[in-house]
Amino acid sequence: MKFLHTADWQIGKPFESIEDPAKRERLRSARLEAIRALRPVVEEHGAAFVVVCGDLFDSSLPDRATVSALCGAVGSLGVPVYSIPGNHDFGGPGSLWEEDFFQAERASLAPEWQPLLAPRPHPLAEAVLLPCPLLRRHEALDPTQWLRTVPEDLPDDLPRLVLAHGSTQGFSSEKDENSADAANRIDLAHLPAGAYDYVALGDWHGTKQVADNPPAWYAGTPEPDRFPRGEDNRPGHVLLVETDGHGVPPRVTPVSTARIGWHAPDPVSLQGPEDLKALAETLATLLGPRTDRDLLRLTLEGALGLAELDQLRDLLETYHARLLSLEVDQRVLPEPTEEELHSLTDGEDPLIARVARTLAEEAGTDPASRELLRELYLQVRAHSP
Repeated sequence: MKFLHTADWQIGKPFESIEDPAKRERLRSARLEAIRALRPVVEEHGAAFVVVCGDLFDSSLPDRATVSALCGAVGSLGVPVYSIPGNHDFGGPGSLWEEDFFQAERASLAPEWQPLLAPRPHPLAEAVLLPCPLLRRHEALDPTQWLRTVPEDLPDDLPRLVLAHGSTQGFSSEKDENSADAANRIDLAHLPAGAYDYVALGDWHGTKQVADNPPAWYAGTPEPDRFPRGEDNRPGHVLLVETDGHGVPPRVTPVSTARIGWHAPDPVSLQGPEDLKALAETLATLLGPRTDRDLLRLTLEGALGLAELDQLRDLLETYHARLLSLEVDQRVLPEPTEEELHSLTDGEDPLIARVARTLAEEAGTDPASRELLRELYLQVRAHSP
């Protein structure tokens, strides 16, 4: 029996740091497209169902358009979908999962989607699901605590699948990862040995196995929503899980699903025209001719001549237009060539020469002076015969 394990869709994420409204909407749409794109994965691998371990919505109060859009995307998968609420879309009395509008849209657009809102066994023909839903944003108790005593009357042959959302063994969402007493902590060591066959986790946005007995995996978000945070954080996957029954170790295979690229290469040192040319070639290789599909965070260091700084600005402006987002930490200092300095300080205009000398002295420590020196050079060059 095969199924897909996914989590942390966070549909409706606002991406407020992106300046361009159209590009913000492109990122929001990409998250929905990632859900619809699971249909070919389901069909290719013959998955019997999909489990979603929390944070399907980015908010506990999504607007109606977002609710309808997600119901339509889930309904397009063509197989049963079982989900639990996470800390972003927590359950409990009065939650969105109980609202009449959600219930009506789910019944109309995704009739095979079943949110599991209570910690009790949910038997299927192929497996037994053991959901650990978050009924508050911050649960003080381990959400898997009810499974420390094995529920009675579980079938002996069907695989037992735990669904949970929270942090464990140092892996957590960004707000909790450095907190020793963070909420929604899951202690897998307290689950009875051999009682359960697979623990499907949500909350950590990367794909990673965090325990062996029982096997416990974070699926990560199927569409990345932030820049990489180390080699261990590998978002952009769903997990294909194959199991032969209770007591048999499952086989887990990450399946790549990311469509949007979030790139944060190592800092680049620019010391002359050859380095500038190499940067242009590196960006062309990394990003290709794509538009509206990538975000880039660059750190640039070193020193360039004034004309080369102008070329760098043109290069960055091109990618600012092409990319969904370009963040640049610009630490490149102006290092005018002898010819460039002479054109400013030895010109016929004594005022320009005096200003140029002052800016050149201050450019090493003052970014504003660096920019003014570059602009002064461009103006002088533009008006030179």
